[in-house]
Amino acid sequence: MTLLIQNGRVWQDGEFRDTNILIRDGLITAVGTSEHAYDAKVIDARNQTVLPGFIDIHTHIDDRIGQYTLADDCASGTECAVQNGITTLGTFVTESADLPLGAAFAAMTGRAHDRTYCHLLCHITPVRYDEDGWRGIEEVLSRGVRTVKLYTTYRQAGLYADYDQIERVFSALHHRSVRFLVHCEDDMLLARAADEIGEWGAPIAHAHARPAGAEVAAIRAVLERAATQETPVHIVHVSTPEGADLITDAKRESDVTCETAPHYLMLDSRRLEGRDGHRWVCSPPLRSPAVREELARRALEGAFDLFATDHCAFRKSDKDAGRADCRTVPGGIAGIGALPHLIYNLFAEAGKDGLSALARHLSENPARVVGLYPQKGSLTVGSDADVVIVSAVGPRQPVRSSLADTYEPYEGFESSLCVHHVVLQGEPVVENGHLLDINHPRGRCLWQT
Repeated sequence: MTLLIQNGRVWQDGEFRDTNILIRDGLITAVGTSEHAYDAKVIDARNQTVLPGFIDIHTHIDDRIGQYTLADDCASGTECAVQNGITTLGTFVTESADLPLGAAFAAMTGRAHDRTYCHLLCHITPVRYDEDGWRGIEEVLSRGVRTVKLYTTYRQAGLYADYDQIERVFSALHHRSVRFLVHCEDDMLLARAADEIGEWGAPIAHAHARPAGAEVAAIRAVLERAATQETPVHIVHVSTPEGADLITDAKRESDVTCETAPHYLMLDSRRLEGRDGHRWVCSPPLRSPAVREELARRALEGAFDLFATDHCAFRKSDKDAGRADCRTVPGGIAGIGALPHLIYNLFAEAGKDGLSALARHLSENPARVVGLYPQKGSLTVGSDADVVIVSAVGPRQPVRSSLADTYEPYEGFESSLCVHHVVLQGEPVVENGHLLDINHPRGRCLWQT
């Protein structure tokens, strides 16, 4: 297909320009001209803003966590994403005692085949480091994967790696040009805090059991080892101002990036104090109102390279099943569909340019962090034609984080950001927030080589 997007306000080279984009065979072939476009389908973007497709690098879909199956599978998760301008979702393939990494990776990509409405990028989480485990890691990396997730906690789930193990993995994969995504909460400090909890019933106990100091300590330890091994690291879902400050300082000497999630900027621990507080149980937990305000200030000042949802939605019945004891509530909340709207609001309500914030923090920077730039996250000649066309003057509508049967964490939040068109690999797939062809998902699995 040949597609001409004309008369739009186009994000390019860090600024907006009034220009046209010509797309042919899935790639951007010209910017600023409509020559040789006589056979093109035309999208008139007059009075609208043309951005690279959004990227949420941190979601959990189509998986089981503990005894619960996640509410969103590849189809529902990516459908919600693309309807809101997200053209690439990052999700996780986790090794287990029963399923080696290579087999887990093949199973996920098999489930995703012909079922994704946007592109899917799989990060890997190895848990075995014996000879067979390393063989599995090398096998998956040889396919082009370049992002590896590590955890400094979740010992009972089999995900925990101590700091020495993390440093050994950094060293062993240095030659592979891997970027490590690291969940930072110090396991020993979490265990100590849990021992001090007297009453576990109320959801607020979950927040007390995962104190801010545990995140800060783990971030410090991981940054020290990354600096020693000269390893690129990305710290996920930072929920503390102190943690953000450590990362800002480390950036002066090391290849370090970080993200926070909208729920740490928009919600706080008061949500955990109500009768239905279990609905907001997630890890790290929601912090106090004062911490939330400080974190939002740092976000506006540029402390975070990108924003990602850590979307981990469970069915309402599964969330409710453990409400009598917060230790049995599956931890995680929805967020995919709300991401662009909440981040636009954050910046616009502070008097800043919300649309350029979307371009930097949801398009360009995520693509750089996961090794896809400039193929993704850019509107330059030769880039993939993943494009979202928006305006910010639509009627205010409620945000919707998921299409699945899950609780909406942002009930009462609204947005005037309107997604007019989404183009995926050169094909129009969404118009005015609705899929054009629900029977033909056009997403594919991506590799970073």
